[in-house]
Amino acid sequence: MMGRGIKGRIRRAGIGDADDIAHVINESNYHAYKDVIPKGFFKHPVVSRDEVLEDMRRMEFYVYEVRGEIVGVAALHPRYSEGVGVVRWVYVHPRYQRRGIGTALMRRIEERARELGLRRLRLVTHGEAYWAIRFYEKLGFKIVGYVERAAWRDVLMEKSI
Repeated sequence: MMGRGIKGRIRRAGIGDADDIAHVINESNYHAYKDVIPKGFFKHPVVSRDEVLEDMRRMEFYVYEVRGEIVGVAALHPRYSEGVGVVRWVYVHPRYQRRGIGTALMRRIEERARELGLRRLRLVTHGEAYWAIRFYEKLGFKIVGYVERAAWRDVLMEKSI
């Protein structure tokens, strides 16, 4: 797989990747949301190694590697009874953003969801994260609702696959 101007590969993550996955999520989340989420509500780090390991029990994680370094991550949580795949933890390390890595990861998630017989993908993102909303819209997601949080509103997005 290849991002714009950077060679890399996508693979299914294993338990041994939990520290690197947490690092990518925490660094990316910090840079993206530190000035968006109100100070009293912003959490850094946003996820621990143990939380990643717990999520790995329910979700399939995929990582994008460049020269052996994990620089991007995305997870798929299949909900078979609903025919839906919930997309979680889509992050690319700030040094590697805007090179097609996030798009490549999302394409892999969509491909995997189809392999599993799922009919839709669903995700939630921060309502003021205009860059994330635009990114998902370019991939065919549509806003289908909102989730009220303590100090902001999240956007619920879906895509038929």
